Amino acid sequence: MDIIKITHLRDEFLAFYHQAVTSDAAPDTRFELWKELYGFSVTQPGVQDDQLARDMLDYAFPKYAQAVDHIEHFEPSHEEIFSLLQAVKEELDYDSALHMSIVFFVGNFESDPFFETDEDEQLTLYYPIEKEMQQMDLAKELARVIHCLKSGMAYPLATSIGHITLQEGIALHTAEKVHTSLALPAPSYSWLEVCNQEPNRIMINLLPHIQRNDYEALYSFTKGRGASGYFNEAIFVGWTAVKHLLTQGNTLCELSAIPDERVTSFMEETLYDVLDNAYFVQP
Repeated sequence: MDIIKITHLRDEFLAFYHQAVTSDAAPDTRFELWKELYGFSVTQPGVQDDQLARDMLDYAFPKYAQAVDHIEHFEPSHEEIFSLLQAVKEELDYDSALHMSIVFFVGNFESDPFFETDEDEQLTLYYPIEKEMQQMDLAKELARVIHCLKSGMAYPLATSIGHITLQEGIALHTAEKVHTSLALPAPSYSWLEVCNQEPNRIMINLLPHIQRNDYEALYSFTKGRGASGYFNEAIFVGWTAVKHLLTQGNTLCELSAIPDERVTSFMEETLYDVLDNAYFVQP
């Protein structure tokens, strides 16, 4: 039986926000209020960086006025979350019981969902709510969880660009199938349209970096501009590679079970195969 503990930090954030607004707190005082009443930071786990947290707060605070009504009325739907989880498990053919926690928090409008594990290997998904929560995105994160459990992939940290491409590709295509099966609105991706202008160049330029696991590379190919100058290059490559694998007869269930130690070499071979098909298509 699946057990998901669902909590949120909405009330803690609102206590900080309303006091900061009511008192018209100066930035220094506002940050002290934030630390006292809320203090949830999305900096790297285990790293206390007050300056980074302060910069994030200063950037986000003016934007909260437009989001506060949504935040005040946010209430996670247990039924919706369990429905998405069951659909993801069915797509990836995962029968084992899942025990995890989901914590919904208010981020800085650029916050991404992230995972942490404790000493007992208990998994917690942290999910930002300052923007409207899309079922597609939540399904992606649940697919990421199941993929990690099936493959033995380490979380929350990716071990290479190759791991990111496979993980993102499986998560995206799983979420798309879940949306189809649940008759939900079709998602749209601005990065997909942009990167499709030069798909082969993006794959060619990513290949020399596929084994890299340093922070600079991981950030560049996901949040920054990659080797070809586009945002979300690793995500685009993952989407493209997994789409190719599915057309070749593979299933998401099979792809999600590839052992962790084989992922990087498998994705490298896949990208060469995608490029071969692109450049040497037979009539």
